[in-house]
Amino acid sequence: MTHLVTAARIALGIIFLVFGLNGFVTFIPVPEFHPFMEILVSSGYMYVVKAIEVIGGIMLLTNRYVLLGLVLLVPVIVNIALFSLFLDPSGWPMMIILVILSSFLLWTYRTYFTSIFTPKAEPTVYQTKNVTQSDVSV
Repeated sequence: MTHLVTAARIALGIIFLVFGLNGFVTFIPVPEFHPFMEILVSSGYMYVVKAIEVIGGIMLLTNRYVLLGLVLLVPVIVNIALFSLFLDPSGWPMMIILVILSSFLLWTYRTYFTSIFTPKAEPTVYQTKNVTQSDVSV
């Protein structure tokens, strides 16, 4: 099972690293944009999204801060899925792959995300301890 998790993590990391970098330096030909995508690209918004993709992809590939990488990439994947479903269905094959890989990784790391679903979380308050002369050893 660990090999499958590693393969999914590396595959998702490669996808986001490659396509994220392609947003800055075009080395894979990009097809004609949907009009809405044209607006996002021309506004510079996509540079932020592509930076998040690169950072999340690196986190997954290096196996460092994988949970944070997933937290960064899942909203991007949701937007890709919604864009493919409602605006431009030509991207549905990649969307299916992204949804499957991310869902699998979220499922395997689910124990780390359980605290997110706490109904009423209490903040942790750090109290400073008053140091007295008796606490200090001479």
